[in-house]
Order: sequence, then C-alpha cells, then structure tokens
Amino acid sequence: MNTKNTKRILCYGDSNTWGWIPSGMGKLRYDINKRWPGILQNKLGNDYEVIEEGLGGRTTMFDDPRPEFSGRNAFTTLPIIIETHLPLDLVILMLGTTDTKEMLNLSVDEITNGIRKLIKTIKKFKTLDNTISPKILIIVPPIVDETANFASQLFKGGTEKAKSLVNSYKKVAEEENVLYLDPTNEIFVNKEEGVHMDNNNHSKLAELIYNEIKDNL
Repeated sequence: MNTKNTKRILCYGDSNTWGWIPSGMGKLRYDINKRWPGILQNKLGNDYEVIEEGLGGRTTMFDDPRPEFSGRNAFTTLPIIIETHLPLDLVILMLGTTDTKEMLNLSVDEITNGIRKLIKTIKKFKTLDNTISPKILIIVPPIVDETANFASQLFKGGTEKAKSLVNSYKKVAEEENVLYLDPTNEIFVNKEEGVHMDNNNHSKLAELIYNEIKDNL
C-alpha cells in the first residue's frame, strides 16, 4: 500500500519501455511482469511505486513528420506527464533510439541536446509543498542494429549514432550532475529485428537499474 514514504519513480521512454515484443510489429506487448519497469517494481518492493510512461516512436524533442505519429515529442509532453504523477523521487529517461531514424536526419549533438533539454525541464519543474525535485537517471538505450530486417527499413546510419550516445550522454550527465547508466555492453536488441529488446534483456536492464538506484533513493 502506498504511503507518504513511498518512493515514486517515473520511467519515461519509447517502445523499449512500453514493452514492444520484437516479433509483434507493435501489435504485441510484454505483460507488466516482463517489461523492465514492472520487473524493477517487483525487485524494489512495496516501498516504491514504479510508473510506466513508454510510447513507441517517442523522440527526445523532435516531431515525427508522419501525421499518424503525432505526440511523440518528449519535450512537449514531459511537463504534462510530470504534473500528472507528482510527487516524484526519481525520473528515469531512456530515449534516443527513435532520434537515430534516417528520416529525422539528426546529428548526435542534436539528439544529445534533446536529452539535456529534458533534464533541464525536470530540474525547473514546480514541486508540491513539502517535496523536493526528483533525482534524474539517464540511460543509454540499447544499440540499434541497422543490418537487421526491421531496423534496415528505418535506421540507416543509426547504429553509429546510437553508439556515439554512450559518450555524449555521459558528458551531459556529468555536466548536469545527474545519474547515468550505460548498459550497452550487457543488453542487446533482438538480432532478427534490430530495434527492440526481448524479455531476457528487459530482465537484465531492470537488474542494472536496480543496482544503480537502490543506494541513491
């Protein structure tokens, strides 16, 4: 049961937070106990509330040019989502994969500036009485494999951009004094599809996040 001492964690991400099953083409979703936020909740226990806010195609701060993919700009929707879930003790950001799509034609610097703007949005957001601003954890998303079937259609040039986020996100985390996690040597996208994690990698990611945050909250 939630109490005033419950630690509240917002997980803000894209389809790899939503729980997209690689073989399902967006029509299949892992259940709550197989998605990394749900696994994290189970590991942390009843003193924590893990809140999922994953959406397929979400970018750091850029609009998808396709009309059917409106509302994917994280920078425009983050304030609404934060206010919806106040108070918060931690916000986890795992974004950047969608930004590496060929059609968006973004540089690593532009993507990194997007994650920085999200961090600054969280820092300056109003808090409720008797609460403090949440801590922030940025996570480098798993590296897309543009040679795989699904990824090859959308992510030409995306693999190298995704790899470059490892160091650029680390620099932002140091400059903004936020928590940082690079899981890219331990979690991987599905080999056939190239964009999304399978259940085993969701579990690995939850374990890495748990180890990162358990002493920071």
